[in-house]
Amino acid sequence: MRTTIDLPDSLFHQAKLVAVQRRLSLKKLITELLETALRSEAAPAQRMTRPPIALRTSVPAITNAQLGQLMDEGSADTLVRNANKK
Repeated sequence: MRTTIDLPDSLFHQAKLVAVQRRLSLKKLITELLETALRSEAAPAQRMTRPPIALRTSVPAITNAQLGQLMDEGSADTLVRNANKK
């Protein structure tokens, strides 16, 4: 398929230079570069095999009101430290 695109002069000159260095036509160079870019875009994202942080299940469930009271008393740190020791 034939199409027309407008490139900045500096980008065109860089592309033309790379094409000459690789002994390719400008059309072939642009085609290869687009294929590579589109292939990398279509690659599936890597799945995480484990959580990014250690999950702590020993922290007791508390309400926001209870948490606020603990923070006011300065004992929230103690609660977390005790939970981490288990």
